Amino acid sequence: MAKIAVVVLSGQDNPGRAKAGLHVAKRMYDARQENGIDGVEVFLFTQGLRLVGEPETELGELIHELIEAGIVVGGCSNQLNDWGLTDVAARFGVQAEFARDAFSRYAREGYTVMTF
Repeated sequence: MAKIAVVVLSGQDNPGRAKAGLHVAKRMYDARQENGIDGVEVFLFTQGLRLVGEPETELGELIHELIEAGIVVGGCSNQLNDWGLTDVAARFGVQAEFARDAFSRYAREGYTVMTF
């Protein structure tokens, strides 16, 4: 079985790209059994992480849908702290993790990483 990590680097700077990444994650998650996928995880980084502070936008709502569906959504703890989004992320359900640790875990655990 395989694991996929979708890293969303885009936000309101490129909403089409961010939306594509979030939708792809949800669709892969929904079809994981028939496609032999163990897990799908999303990691928000740079401009993608700023979406946590915009929960009422279309992109913020998509992130909420992923979390509600059971997809693990993480975000860079350093950037959350720097941008004052730590509390908002926690309420949103985004799991804070150092980006270096998340990316290292993806390598150790054999994730296929897709960036948007």
